[in-house]
Amino acid sequence: MKLSALRMRTQLITLSSLLVLYLTVSNSALSAPPSSHPHASGTQNNQIKILSQVSLQQLIKIAVNNNAQLASKKLAWESMIEQFPQATALSDPKLVFTEAIDPIETRLGPQDRVLALSQQLPFPGKRGVKGSIVKKDIAISKMRYDKASRDVIVSLKQSYYELAYLTKAVQLSAENKSVLEKITHVATSGYAASSSTLNDVAKAQSQFAQVSYDVLLLQELVSTEKTRINSLLNRNPEHAFEVSPTLNIPMPLKQSINQLYQYAASNEELKIADLNIEKSTLKRNLAGYTSLPDFNVGVRYAQIGDAVVPNLDRSGEDGLALSVGINIPLNHSKNKAIKRQAYLQRQKSLEDKKALLNTMNNKIKAVYFKINNAYRQATLYSKNLLPQAQRAKEVAELQYRENKGVITNYLETQSTWLNFQLAYQRAVADYWKNRAEMEKLTGRAL
Repeated sequence: MKLSALRMRTQLITLSSLLVLYLTVSNSALSAPPSSHPHASGTQNNQIKILSQVSLQQLIKIAVNNNAQLASKKLAWESMIEQFPQATALSDPKLVFTEAIDPIETRLGPQDRVLALSQQLPFPGKRGVKGSIVKKDIAISKMRYDKASRDVIVSLKQSYYELAYLTKAVQLSAENKSVLEKITHVATSGYAASSSTLNDVAKAQSQFAQVSYDVLLLQELVSTEKTRINSLLNRNPEHAFEVSPTLNIPMPLKQSINQLYQYAASNEELKIADLNIEKSTLKRNLAGYTSLPDFNVGVRYAQIGDAVVPNLDRSGEDGLALSVGINIPLNHSKNKAIKRQAYLQRQKSLEDKKALLNTMNNKIKAVYFKINNAYRQATLYSKNLLPQAQRAKEVAELQYRENKGVITNYLETQSTWLNFQLAYQRAVADYWKNRAEMEKLTGRAL
């Protein structure tokens, strides 16, 4: 019986050691890129380490100059500017030449050919209203470009803060992985020497395996977030760069919720809504011209051949005439419908702004809560929970080294410390991400 128990214990120790070795080797193989030359991997790692960190302001500058969406919105704005001379110009004059196949006989002779030139003239003031409408469209296009610029910057800020959190999480998890690897080795050795239990070994190995997986997952999330930033900067999705993992300490918002509601008037969406209301008012004014006539002026030249009847005064002389005309807007039902539609469109613009403002205020309130909640969480972890977890970890480590504590307690305190660290970093990143979202909603820096 003793021999069987000893043999089983030896097999368990061997399997545990093989498991630790497998996890260590497999993690190294997954985290390191394949290379046929032993120095190639080291060179690549050195290149990664010497990558200079880029600041948020540097990334914003690159995005403003290179973002494809911004370039598209700017071209749309510039294109709309070219609409103004088209809207305010007179329609093209009409030139008509008539060559008679069977000339019409007149008293002075046959009318061989006719040349007529005419020009349509809109009712006075109509072109000015059309020009004012296009000016509103130009202003709206400019505001949409500003909105796109703001959205790109906010998206870049939020992605930058997320990347900073993930980078810090990788560092913390890697440090914790290194500690757990040593603890696992100590626990396995201790089990062989009967100073640790099988439960201690299993606990250490499971936590080491979990942290190894977390490191790989976080590294992939870092790569994904970098690709998102590169897409905002309109550059190669795998372009390599690094950011600082340290974010500024959160601070309370200086503005009250009522002040933030007032700031919403600076939001580009609300400005666009105001411009749409002004545009709908101009369109309603333009609809009033449907009951007023447009004018047409022209000149007509007729070439007359020789008269059949001789000795007539002015026989065979060419003719010249001026013409003035108007269109008569007799379709009252159509004109009334045009005016009614313009009125309803303006009412719709007014309601659209009210709905947008209500939605904006609702979002401001929700983001305001998220900012304050993230600030409270960051304060709680930094001032209370993290110091306590740090002290508990140090005490557990000291007790374990002095053989006064069990390895399970040490592992639990180590895990708690890591979770609190990650939770603190998460709260800090969420604070700055929501603060950027608030700047997007209010249309100004906070």
